[in-house]
Amino acid sequence: MPSRTLGLAVTAGLVAVAALVGGAILFTSSRASEVNLTTASLVPEDAGIYFALNTDLSSSEWVNTFRLVERLGQDDPEEALKDGVDDAGVDWEDEVAPFLGGNAAIFVRGISIEDISAQGAVIVRCKDAKAALEVIDDQVGLGDDAEHGEIEYFETFGGFVAIIGDHLVIAFDEDSMEAVIDVHNGKIKSLSSRDDFQRLRDELTGNFLGFVYMSADSLAGDFFLDDPEVRDALERSGAGDLVFEPAAWVIGAKADGFEFQAASLGKGGPVSPMLVPRESRLVRYVPADAAIYLSTTDIAGTWDRVMTSARPEIDRAIRSEGDYDSLDDALREAGREIGIQSIEDLVELLNGETSFAFWFPKGSEEDAEGVMLAEVDQGRAEALLKQISATSAWGTPQTKKVNGKDMTWFKDQDGDETAYAFLDGNLVLGTRAGVEKVLGNNEPPLSSLNRYNRTVEQMPSKLGSYGYFDLSKLLRLAEGGIPADLDEVERALSGLIINVVDERGIVRLSGILTIEE
Repeated sequence: MPSRTLGLAVTAGLVAVAALVGGAILFTSSRASEVNLTTASLVPEDAGIYFALNTDLSSSEWVNTFRLVERLGQDDPEEALKDGVDDAGVDWEDEVAPFLGGNAAIFVRGISIEDISAQGAVIVRCKDAKAALEVIDDQVGLGDDAEHGEIEYFETFGGFVAIIGDHLVIAFDEDSMEAVIDVHNGKIKSLSSRDDFQRLRDELTGNFLGFVYMSADSLAGDFFLDDPEVRDALERSGAGDLVFEPAAWVIGAKADGFEFQAASLGKGGPVSPMLVPRESRLVRYVPADAAIYLSTTDIAGTWDRVMTSARPEIDRAIRSEGDYDSLDDALREAGREIGIQSIEDLVELLNGETSFAFWFPKGSEEDAEGVMLAEVDQGRAEALLKQISATSAWGTPQTKKVNGKDMTWFKDQDGDETAYAFLDGNLVLGTRAGVEKVLGNNEPPLSSLNRYNRTVEQMPSKLGSYGYFDLSKLLRLAEGGIPADLDEVERALSGLIINVVDERGIVRLSGILTIEE
């Protein structure tokens, strides 16, 4: 996709989401209390999927959302909501407000692929459950009634509906309705009583817009993950732990940005050391101009662990393609092209932090500059890079002083200039202009930039392996700039961090998108 098209698509998508979310806001008073997932106390413990929404529109999460959407250019979301409700012929006070009692959820126990159906129910904590039932009766009608566990329920629009305390339950099938009633009566344990549900719920955040819990191992029915061959393949691949162990996701809003988190009780396995909580040490060398910054650690150790456990399988896969007899053959062939014994020699250098930074001094992706920074054994790295430059250079490699540091650069056969140097013992490798920028930079680095630090501070988890993206810079790469009617959104979008970390024994994917005033 061309960069302009990509920029427009991302911007338009964010505007659309912001407008929809902003349209759901009515109140501006903030209450920071945690979301009480009362619906989970009515869900059977064997539910495979549980998706809950915060319906307390006066909570801090929705108030933060309202303010963030205003920064994106939505002038009056309250009025937009009222207009939308009026246009749809819906009375807010009589037909919407009764359902807004704090949280609403949908759960699924079983999935059938053959007839495209599912067992489960929608459960809504209502402000006025009787009034909500009357709305359903007015809109679609109530059919025959029945009773289970002293709870009356009715047939309606292909399902069943009942009032249980403050909750309205709309079940897909009669068995699911009876299961919810049995949970209410204490005959079946609830999802909220499960240790893994509680742990994931508590580890993520107590305050959010939406929360999803999934346990693929609990899903029953004609579901492809129940196929013995599929399950066996996942277990043999080493992915079974992450696939079948429970996981959860949340999305929410802070004062300066939207956040998301995903967490799994599965183990990180060979890549766990890359996910250790840490602070980047190399970011202090990165120019503040950087639009993209990526950081990870222990690439060499992770490579060794993966190869130790999976090299025979990788060799068989490569052999089946017919080009090489093994992974070693492929790595050696690639190494010979740049003048070293094997690409693995390069990988083995990266036993500390490794990061990548990119910036666009002329405002175009075609003129990108970038560097790799890595904590290495300088002696080993220098010897290997001298070997590479002597073989790859279209001519004799040149050395010059930049800010008192030796920088070696050379042209390849295409005329592109590559350079490397060492800064406080750390390798700096990249485009010639990129390495010169890092070595000669006398301005504050990315680590001191307010936009970067504010984004890091808003993160819902510690940093592990992560990427930082300056959206205001990236969106400007579109040729001709951002359309005038989207300028306000483009200016408001600030920093984005996407992060993977293993924190307190839970692997989690987290992120934050900050919005400037």
